[in-house]
Amino acid sequence: MRRSVAGAMFALVLVLAAVHVAAGQSATRSITGTVMDSANHKPLSQAGVYFGRMPAGQSTGNDGKFSVSAPPDALLLFVRRSGYVPVIVEVPADTVATDVGTKSLRQVKTDEDRAAVQNADVRMYPELAEFYDHKKGFRQGVFLAPDDLSRLGGSLFTLIRQKPGFHFICIVTRRGDLDCGQEASRGRTSILNPNPTSREQEPCVMHVWTNALGPQHTLDEILMDDVLAVEAFPTPGVTPSEFAGSPCATIMLWMRHSGPVTARP
Repeated sequence: MRRSVAGAMFALVLVLAAVHVAAGQSATRSITGTVMDSANHKPLSQAGVYFGRMPAGQSTGNDGKFSVSAPPDALLLFVRRSGYVPVIVEVPADTVATDVGTKSLRQVKTDEDRAAVQNADVRMYPELAEFYDHKKGFRQGVFLAPDDLSRLGGSLFTLIRQKPGFHFICIVTRRGDLDCGQEASRGRTSILNPNPTSREQEPCVMHVWTNALGPQHTLDEILMDDVLAVEAFPTPGVTPSEFAGSPCATIMLWMRHSGPVTARP
């Protein structure tokens, strides 16, 4: 009987210890703060809050305040709004609520401000150093930085197709069909270029590069929120050598879930 009781007590201790460990692993804390415009000192709404690479699931309200749940580990808090220089906050490890105070964002007005935005992007996402290098050196490409994408909505392929040189580029859809921007009743159409050149009239499957982890998706399946930045090149002659291989246009997608750079038609 004594052995049974001792065994039961030992088992209970193990269970309680396991519960404690599990609770510690799933523990969260609240991180709060306020974001304001550095010029007029007014609250800044719709500023996005990120834990490292990933969204925290909340933007600031009309009062400029945010309150998000976070793990107790040390982390980088990234606060950004399009048109402003982002702020990076180093938040130490803690198990209790953390108030990071008031953070001021300044509007982007000068080349120095634009450089500060770029530096913040590269600090948070080091692979974007290559993106910004291409943006500086390949003038005929289309470049959409994180702030550009935050202002845009809709389908990523529709967005690219609106750019000069990409009106009738084809993609393979999630169903395996070839989408070349055509309508059976009217032929190929384009609002921006109703009289395409002969080169644009020739359908061509665009080459897509991506550094995404996990299963590859067709371009019409990719969510804008998963994309950090986009660079696209209308012809092989203006494409960086590391993304060469397409007979027509090339697009590179820099993703939040990053991994080795891969290519697919």
